[in-house]
Amino acid sequence: MRITQDAQLEPLLAPLADGVGRPVTDTEAFAWLDEEMMKVGSLQHGEVDWPGAEARAAGLLADTGKDLRVLGHLLHCLQQGGDAVRFALSLALLDGALARWWETAYPYAGARGKRARPKLFQQFTQRAVTLAGALDFQGAAEEHQACRDALARLRGRVAEQALPDPALEELARLLDKATPAAANPAPATPAPASSAGGEGPRGAPAETAATAPRAPEARLEAGNERGNRQALLKMAEFLNDQSPGEALGYRLRRHAIWHTIQGLPMTRDGQRTELAPVSADRAAEYREAAGGRPTLADWQRIENSLALAPYWLEGHRLSAEMAGKLEHPRCAEAIRDEAERFLARLPGLEALTFSDGSAFLDPATRAWLEARPGAGAPPAGGGGDTWQAGLETARERLAEEGLAAALAVLDEGLAAAHSPRESVYWRLASADLLHEAGLAALARQHYQALHDAVTPLELDRWEPALPARLASALET
Repeated sequence: MRITQDAQLEPLLAPLADGVGRPVTDTEAFAWLDEEMMKVGSLQHGEVDWPGAEARAAGLLADTGKDLRVLGHLLHCLQQGGDAVRFALSLALLDGALARWWETAYPYAGARGKRARPKLFQQFTQRAVTLAGALDFQGAAEEHQACRDALARLRGRVAEQALPDPALEELARLLDKATPAAANPAPATPAPASSAGGEGPRGAPAETAATAPRAPEARLEAGNERGNRQALLKMAEFLNDQSPGEALGYRLRRHAIWHTIQGLPMTRDGQRTELAPVSADRAAEYREAAGGRPTLADWQRIENSLALAPYWLEGHRLSAEMAGKLEHPRCAEAIRDEAERFLARLPGLEALTFSDGSAFLDPATRAWLEARPGAGAPPAGGGGDTWQAGLETARERLAEEGLAAALAVLDEGLAAAHSPRESVYWRLASADLLHEAGLAALARQHYQALHDAVTPLELDRWEPALPARLASALET
């Protein structure tokens, strides 16, 4: 069943026996659906059977029971793929569910689910904003208007039920910016061609600012670990796409992957975990690329895979090797630095293995981490705090050359830090710069990570200004 018309929504919304039918948890269809949707965002993402998931979700809602988890899966099926008609239908489906059985559906019915339902709604709408980025309304004015109309009705319902609206507000802004007229402007009178460099009058670049990609918004929320992780990964991907040779994006990606891991995974015998290793074929492909002449595409592929396999430390070594061969040594060093920090934060991790017995930290990767160039070098001479001077330089770069160049200054300082104290202050400088550049949500994430890292160290006794500074930043 592929939903393409309004009439197909009615059976999904119509009441069943006892209003919401029976629980779906024990059905084979739900077991299959739940397992299939677990592939989303994993190394098996490309294997998701979207048509099968849509058919089973629709069948469960129409014939078995009204379940908010199933509703979420069906909304995801409708919204992925960038089809504007189906996206509008997803908004209509959510509106209908709110009107008919939102408060009585399994498994969060009645007063027991009063706190869970708004959180689930927020997850649905935040995902809708993310997936709306794939919509293309060029030459599709009717579909664009259908999306806007469906969203207006949904927001009216949301206001009546006092559900969280910020994500829908953001979706409205996205739709406003994506009007067919804006996406398909009337051709302008061509400017005279320049004899060299492809520039127009007054030396303006031929590519206008309107075509420059827009940075994703880092919407971070306390307690929403999955959503925060995805937001940070998107920001990291944006930074890496815009400036592949700048190390910040690679540090941010690793922060997104690892910052929520606070303890060692469970083991069978003190060493072997239940975690599956990266597939042998994929690992062999990356090893071959790293050992030969890797391309930027090879590097991007392994970076994307690392986000799905947080304990595959060999992958970080292979990524660093590719970075070196692509003549991005600072990126390679940043990758090594973040891997070292991850291992130092979780003593004992290096001794664990995947379910097949392969090591988290293989011998080659251990040697790579132990062979840091310049280890043991004394700090650079000179008076004053180097990170403060670095921040002043970064501010100048921000005004003159933009954020990427400014952050590069601070990243160089962090790479050259010779003590945990220096590293903390360089990271604090980066957070300050992000805040000054208008990326308040991303800056707050950095402040929070620093605060969580230094709190157990009881710095109040020997450097009280630092915890106080971080606490003040988090209050603003």
